[in-house]
Amino acid sequence: MNFFIYFYPLLITQIRKDEQRKIIENEIPIFLLFAYVNSLLGKNLYKTFEEIRNSKVFKGLRREAMLLVKEVEVLGKSSFSAMESRAKVHRGDFLGKIYTTYTSGESIGISMPERIKDLLNETIDNLNLNFGSYVEKVNELVEILFMLFLVTPMILLAFQYISSTINMFELIFPLLLFPIIFFYVSLIQPNIGYDIKININEIKKSLYILPIPFIFTFLFHLNLEYEILLFYSIFIVFSFIVYRKISVADAVLNNLPYILSDIADYLRIGYSIKSAILKLNVDSTEFKKFLGELVTKIKKNEAMSNVKTNIWIVNAILELIENIDKKGFADTYTFKDLSLVLNNYISLRKKVLQNLRMFNILAIITPIIFYFALGVMTKIKAVGNLDLIIVLYSIALSIMYAKISRFTIFNFPLLVLVLVNLILILFFGNVIFNLI
Repeated sequence: MNFFIYFYPLLITQIRKDEQRKIIENEIPIFLLFAYVNSLLGKNLYKTFEEIRNSKVFKGLRREAMLLVKEVEVLGKSSFSAMESRAKVHRGDFLGKIYTTYTSGESIGISMPERIKDLLNETIDNLNLNFGSYVEKVNELVEILFMLFLVTPMILLAFQYISSTINMFELIFPLLLFPIIFFYVSLIQPNIGYDIKININEIKKSLYILPIPFIFTFLFHLNLEYEILLFYSIFIVFSFIVYRKISVADAVLNNLPYILSDIADYLRIGYSIKSAILKLNVDSTEFKKFLGELVTKIKKNEAMSNVKTNIWIVNAILELIENIDKKGFADTYTFKDLSLVLNNYISLRKKVLQNLRMFNILAIITPIIFYFALGVMTKIKAVGNLDLIIVLYSIALSIMYAKISRFTIFNFPLLVLVLVNLILILFFGNVIFNLI
């Protein structure tokens, strides 16, 4: 305990530094688009940091911008020397490389728009590597999960054959490692960009169903495994609210590159950015609602960035478009480049989600595997009812696999399928097992 208390501040500091680094890495592609537009207008990198200092969406780089500007305004450094100083602070990460590339490029007088585009392409390549590394790590993690949460309970059950009773605590002991593994997954996961906001009314509506498990428990005196299933069902209902927001956010993101390309076409024939947006027409229901909100803001002469979605990159692009519009820099090629970068980003997201589909299958079949594996052992020697073990491990693994495969525990379709499997097994498992 003393060891933990001593190292806790160091651990928390390192975790916060890693979180800040992940936030900045997620923000860099759109930041470089800001910098690219400014470079075409003859503005340097420092001016870009000044612009995002009061940004509503650049949470990580906003803090970096404040520190950079502080070195100039408070310490009296030139913008060039301040960027050199920040490059040393960020030695080893990509932001440090941006500083170094820019300052060295300024020194020798090379074309900064081209260098920034090279850095932008490199960030996409790095994102691809990060996603690939994550897939490799979680594939290795599957073996650990299999050993801990399937093989280990069976071994512990086998050791209890010498006794006529089951020690439930020993059988669920591996689940104590669940928080550690979940925390590890959270640390290694790249930021997929969701920024889910739940409003007060949605929370109030969901509160009405919370008493249901307690009422059922009181009225019917249910076994513990059925009580757990009831609470799991409530969690699934709440997950639908979040998952719906994720689905809408994905639909908006997936349609955005085509819209940016359409805006570029309108700019080519003389439209302004806002008038081009007013001309847009889409088929997607989700995107049509988003576009309607955007049009309303434009007609009211309000900021486009006031339209908020549940995915960070869309919010950042709206701020970028607004920034470009204020400068009067309605350049066709900039919007084409933006559409291309976004298309590449979306392709990488789809690729990593496709590579992680195996975990959805594992989550769905986990209750079946547990039931038949433990069922075979109980046929060798009667050791009592193991339904509680099946429920606990199946729910734990469904949440873990949801987190791994969808970057959130609120993977509604997956959780529902696991619940259905558990219900079928608990009520009809013996019939099916005897037939086999």
